[in-house]
Order: sequence, then C-alpha cells, then structure tokens
Amino acid sequence: MKHLYILLAAIMLLTSCGDFFEESSQDEIRPTTVEDLASLLYSEAYPYSATTYVNDAYLTLLTDEVECWALTDETMITMLEKGSPVFCFSPTMFDGVESFISEENSWKSYYTLIKGCNVVLDYADDMKGSEKDRIEMKGQARALRAYYYQKLVSIYCQTYSAGNPDQYLGVPLITSSHVSDQYPTRATLRETCEFIESEYMKAAEELKDFVPTTKYRITKTAVNGLLSRHYLYTEEWEKLISVASMTINDGPSLTNFDQLRSSYMNIYDMTGSPEIVWNYGGRFFGSEFIEGTNLVSGRTHPYNVSAELKALFEVNDRRYDPTQYDYNYITSSSTLCQYGTKTSLNNRIDGEHGLRMAEVYLNRAEAYARTGDVARAMADLNTLRESRFRAGTYTPLTASSADDAVSQIIEERRRELLWEDGFRWIDIKRLGLSVTHIYIDANGTQTTYTLPANSPLYALPIPQDAISKNKNLVQNPR
Repeated sequence: MKHLYILLAAIMLLTSCGDFFEESSQDEIRPTTVEDLASLLYSEAYPYSATTYVNDAYLTLLTDEVECWALTDETMITMLEKGSPVFCFSPTMFDGVESFISEENSWKSYYTLIKGCNVVLDYADDMKGSEKDRIEMKGQARALRAYYYQKLVSIYCQTYSAGNPDQYLGVPLITSSHVSDQYPTRATLRETCEFIESEYMKAAEELKDFVPTTKYRITKTAVNGLLSRHYLYTEEWEKLISVASMTINDGPSLTNFDQLRSSYMNIYDMTGSPEIVWNYGGRFFGSEFIEGTNLVSGRTHPYNVSAELKALFEVNDRRYDPTQYDYNYITSSSTLCQYGTKTSLNNRIDGEHGLRMAEVYLNRAEAYARTGDVARAMADLNTLRESRFRAGTYTPLTASSADDAVSQIIEERRRELLWEDGFRWIDIKRLGLSVTHIYIDANGTQTTYTLPANSPLYALPIPQDAISKNKNLVQNPR
C-alpha cells in the first residue's frame, strides 16, 4: 500500500493538491493513517528523493571563495560556460537566455518541497494513529517548511539589517496545499522572517520529545540551531545566544578533526563525525561546474578554491593540508583542480547540507562579540579551532576588542564553512562586501567583473520561468 500511495502522492503533487483527498474512484488507494502520510513526508517534504533533490551550490560562484583558471582541455569548456553567468554577476543569469547550471533552480526546488510540507500539515489531523506521532510529523513538516523559506530569503531577498525590512520584499508565503485562483504575492521581508521564526518556534515545541534513530530527520536541536542561523541574519543577538546555547547543551560534541583525518574521513561522514545534527544530500562532487570524476584526468578545471582563501589556513590546521589529496576541506588533483568538499571522495551517501555544531559555535561567538562579551566570544572560537588542529599544536587566539573578535570570527567562518551551503554568500551580503572576479574565457582572454558592495544583486533575480507564470510576482531590481 505504501508504494502505491507514494506513486499516487507524487502524481497528485505534480498536478493539484486541492483535491488530494477527494474520492474519485472506489478502487483508488487513499492514505488514512499517520504512517501513510509519513511516507509522503519522507518522499516529498524531505529533500532526499530524486524529485525533491535540491542543490544551490552555484552560490559559491558569487563569492571570493572561488577563482577562474585558464583551461588546458577543450572538454572543460562546457563547465566553464555553464558557470559563467553567475561567476560574472550577470543580471540575466536566471532568464534562460544564457548557458547555466540546468538542474539548479532554487526557486522551483524549494517551493516544490514547501508544497509537500503543506500537504502533510493540511491533512495530518485527519489521519488515524498516535497523537504523538501526528504532532511529531507536523513538527518535522513545519520545521522543514521554515527552513525552505529561510533558504529562499537567503537567495532572493536583500539583507534584513541593511534597510527597512518593511519596505524590502520577502517571498510569497504559501501555507496551504489547496488550489486557489489567486496568484500569490510577495510578503515583506519582515513578514517573511517573522513567519520563519514563528514556524521554527512551533516546530521546536512539537518536536520536544522526538528522538529519531537517524540524523537524516530534523529534531528540536536542529531547529534551535537553524534558529541561531536565522537570528544571525536578522541580528537578534540575545535570541541567538539563547537558542545556540540550547543547541550546544543538547547537541553532540564537536568533531576532533585530527582523529577524523587519521581515519580517512571528512566532517560530513556520518559514521565518524559526531558533530552533525542534521544531514541531507547534495554536494559539489559531480556538479555541472565541478566534475569530480575527472579530478585525476590531467584536465584543468575552470572554477577552483581561491588563493586568498587557501592562504587563510595555518600550519597544523587539519582542514587543509596541501600535501594531501583527500580528506581535507580542500580537495585537489595536483595543481589542476582544487575545490571545497566536506565529504570524502569515497563517500557517495552523505551530503554537505543541514546543520553542524561548528556553525552553532561560530554563530554564538559572533553574537557574544557583537554584544561586547569578548571573553565568551573567544572561548567559543578557540573551542572550535582547537578541535580542528593537529593534537598538541594549538595556541589559543586573543582579541584586543569586540571589533577584533568579530573580525577573527568572520575569518574563521571562511575557513570552517568553506564552499558550504551558501554561507559565504550570506556573509558577503550581511557584511556589505564587494567581490571581484577575473574571468578567463576559452580563448584565454581575461575580463574583470565586480559585484559592488550592497549591490541590488544581493537579492538574486527570480528565475524568469517563475515570473512568467505568476503575474503578481515582482522581480528583484537588477
């Protein structure tokens, strides 16, 4: 029954959710239990299946984490051209008029997942089964929905603190699976962020007793950690400290990277890295602008870790050892390709998305520094850094002021969150930074492109196919 239902659910989600439970045939198999609806949660609301896979790795191409290298092999030209609209900050990067990474339409991907969450939330109360299971299923769907809206904001909205969030545009808040004749409009940025906060807080209550057997499920601890990310972006420092502290108290320990490295694993290896709170798939390995299968083929790849970023790593920092091929945050094939990864090349299961304790420590450290508590800020920073260095070699950092502490924490974010989940793009936006890229085309011609500080492109253009389908959807300035 479950397999037949999953097929039915997929068909319904691709057409209309409005008549999802309408009786149309005596032979139609319809979900009646919490267990049945949970099958839809896992297949259509969590980002694990082929139909719900999402990967916005292209965000790294917007940052100072990456640089363009001249090609030595014509087979790499397609990869070069697919990444170029984003790398060169083209205002029409999502209009469909330029070559782009075909499978990475974040707007479509996240709203597809939101649709799955809405179906679960709309019909959970009608299902037979345990009240505890029903509440925990709703909590997972609600937390996931908040997370997807948080991702949409990070891509398609301006920075919350840069102006008036009542005047900035957020995203359409679609909270029901029922079909409507009205085209959705964009909420304000404040309304969107308040909705995200509210949903996370409700989900934390619904998940308070949820103890899954796998880290592929979202939990209260994960929700609090994601709330700390939300408060970092909205600059609500006291709230951030509160939820980050709960996450650190309730969550797993930081991974000892020295021991992890000696086991030939990386930070997102679920079997050896304890600090993962929640994990889901998607990584650079095999993307359309980083072809992992050709790492040892003798071909120069077009987009690589920037020299500036590599220079930030210190001797004895286990996250980057230039003499090692794998099991670092920077993977390389001699001097031909160097890209960021948090999984090992032999790990084809675990992704590089979700939540790790390292991020939570960095979030709380910055909040402490922003509120003037330099001692606690540096304590969190040093706790994280010591776990990344070769045993017995680490010397704690000190800060002369709150501003000095913030600067060191931001620099550490660059090392620890390298090429991961769009973090650097968000930091560039919230810190109001500019980015300059030198693009080298297939003929070897160099052209310089600059994204100015506080650019309108901090809110990336909504894909043109979404604009064309919704007459009420306002495009971002560009």
